[in-house]
Amino acid sequence: MIRKILVLVVLLTAVFFNGDVLSQQLRITENLRQQPVLLPMTTPDRNVMAAVDSYLFFEDGGELGVFIYYDDPRTKRDIDYIEFYDTDGNLLIVTWIDHLGICHVALDQGLLNEEDPAVDGTLILVDVGVGI
Repeated sequence: MIRKILVLVVLLTAVFFNGDVLSQQLRITENLRQQPVLLPMTTPDRNVMAAVDSYLFFEDGGELGVFIYYDDPRTKRDIDYIEFYDTDGNLLIVTWIDHLGICHVALDQGLLNEEDPAVDGTLILVDVGVGI
């Protein structure tokens, strides 16, 4: 019941308080703490992929994050989808290569606030779209 309420709160917040979200169709997934996260609808479903590796990332200041690499067995690439989580288990960035070979990136929109960056649980597409 609590999870349903959290999902509803996240969705209502996104709809009523952010115009950027209204322009993108979103779907729900979960972060490492099983909290709801909104992703662009074009993000691949990681449940049909195999996690092939993970990497702990250390920064000079001591910050830590986790990269998780996924392989889609339907493609020839070894890695098709990557997630980056912070030390609290918040999903901050996802990146993937689509069937046309174009790289896509979705970033937590709260991190784009220059004055007060914070994790808000809604990832939005950022323009990178270069074919490889």
